[in-house]
Amino acid sequence: DMESNWLQYRSMLGTIAASPSESGLLQDDLGIQSEILVQKTDAVVRLYEAASIAKVNRLRLIQFVFLISALALLAVGAWITRRSLLKPLLALGVAAKRLGKNQLDGAVQVQGPEEMRVLSQAFDDMRLSLQSARVELIQWNAELEQRVAQRTQELETLNQVSREISSRLDIQQVLNSVTEKARTLLGGEVASLCLVDENQHWLKLQALSGPQHAIVGKVMPTDEQFALAVLTSDHTMICGSDSCNGGCRMLSDEYRASHLAAPLRIGDRVIGALCVGSPAQNQFANESAEMLTKLANVAAIALENARLFAQAERVATLEERRRVAAEMHDGLGQTLSYLGLMTDQVVEFLSNGKKGAALDHLGKTRETINKATSEVRRAINRLMEEPPSLDLYTRLRAALDEIASQHDFELVWLPEPDSAPECSPATAEQVINIVREALINSARHAGARKVSVFAGRCGEEYFVTVEDNGHGFDSSQPAPNGHFGLQIMNARAEHIGGRIEIQSAVEQGTRVTLWWKA
Repeated sequence: DMESNWLQYRSMLGTIAASPSESGLLQDDLGIQSEILVQKTDAVVRLYEAASIAKVNRLRLIQFVFLISALALLAVGAWITRRSLLKPLLALGVAAKRLGKNQLDGAVQVQGPEEMRVLSQAFDDMRLSLQSARVELIQWNAELEQRVAQRTQELETLNQVSREISSRLDIQQVLNSVTEKARTLLGGEVASLCLVDENQHWLKLQALSGPQHAIVGKVMPTDEQFALAVLTSDHTMICGSDSCNGGCRMLSDEYRASHLAAPLRIGDRVIGALCVGSPAQNQFANESAEMLTKLANVAAIALENARLFAQAERVATLEERRRVAAEMHDGLGQTLSYLGLMTDQVVEFLSNGKKGAALDHLGKTRETINKATSEVRRAINRLMEEPPSLDLYTRLRAALDEIASQHDFELVWLPEPDSAPECSPATAEQVINIVREALINSARHAGARKVSVFAGRCGEEYFVTVEDNGHGFDSSQPAPNGHFGLQIMNARAEHIGGRIEIQSAVEQGTRVTLWWKA
C-alpha cells in the first residue's frame, strides 16, 4: 500500500513538473496525498519499529535461553567432573594416605571412569604387593630375631664353655671337658678328641664323651685320606658314612651316619682333631659346623695353655731342685764335710790325750751344727712360703736387723740411694745368705763391736760390703778354724756368677765384699 501511494505521489510530482499550468489544482491533491503518504510512512516506520522490538525481544529470549542452558551445562559438567574425577581422586588420595600409613588391610575400590578404575586397580595391586612384602618382612624379621637369639645363645654358651675350658690347667681335664662340652653343645651322641703324636705320624685318641662302643679304634695314621683332609682344612668338615672318604675310621658305622670333624689349630700348627658323631642322618647343619670350628679353636688354645703351664711347672720344679741341690751342696754338704773333718780331729785329739783341744773342737762342732740346723730350717721355710715380693735392700735390712738382734754389736746400714739391684729371686737369696754368713762370722769369730754394711753399684757390677772392727786375721794364710763359712760364701758367689773379695789383718778388722754382674 505504501509503495502504490508513493508511486501515485511520484506521478503527481511528474505531472506538475510537466504541466505547470495545472499545478494549482494538482497541488491540493498533492498536499492531501502527502499527508496520506506521511501517515502511511509513519505506520510503516511503526511497523518496522515493532518488528525490530520483537526481534530484539526474541534475541534477548534466545540469549537468556542460551545463558540458562550454559549455566545448566556448567552445573551438569561440574557434577559430572566431581563425580567422575574429583570424587575418585579424593578417594585415591585417601587410599594413598592409608597406604602411606601402612594400613594395607582394606581394598582400594574407587568407582568412576575406566581410567579411574584402572588407576584404582593399580593402587590395589600396589597395596597387595606391599602387604605381601610386609608379611615377608615380618617373617624375615621373626626368623632373623630367632636366628640372632639362637646365635646369641650359642655364643653365650660357647663363651661359658670357653671360660670353663680355659680355666682348667690340667691337660687331661681340658681334654675331657672339651669332648663333653662339644657333645652337649652340638647335640651329638659321641665326641672324641685326638692329638697328633710328636713324630706327626699318628692321630691318637685322648678323650671320649659318649658310649664306649662308639669307638672302634684309638689310632689313625695322619696320612690317611680322611685324617689328612681334616688336618689340612681350615674349618669343620660335615661328613656322613658315604662322604668325606668314608669319615672317621675310629667311629663305628652307626655313629658315622652323621658326624663333624674339626682341626685343632694354633696358628699354622695343627695339634689334633675334634669329632662329634650321631646315628641320625643329617643331624648337623652349617651352623653346627661353625660352632665346632670356634670350639676347636678355643680348645686348641686351652690345650696349648695347659701344655705350657705343665711345661712351666716342670721347668720350675727342675729349677727349684737345682737351687735346693746347689744350696745343699754349697751349704749343708760342705758343713757336713767340715763336721766330718772336725770329728776326725776330735778323735785324734782324744787318742793323743788332748782332752782340752777335743772339747774346744766339740764346742765349734756344736756351733756348726746349730748353724746348719738354722740354715736347714730357713731353707724349709723358704720352700713352704710364698716368695717375697720386696726389693733386695728391704730384704737385706730385715736380715741385718734379725742378726743384730741376736748378737751384741752396733749395726750401720749404708746403701746408695736409687741403686737397689734388680735381680732374680734366686740371686737375691744367695746375696742375703752371703751377707748373713759374713755378719755371723763378724759377731761369733771376730768379736766385732761394730759392723758396717755398704751396698750400691759400681759400673756394671753391684756390690755389698760387710766391714767390722773385730780381731781380723791374716788373709794371706789359709782360713783358720771357725772360718769355714768363707768357703760356703765363695761357693754361693760362684753360683750367681759373682766373686768374694776379703781384706783383713790381725787386730785391724775384716772387710768382705761381694761383687756380681748387674
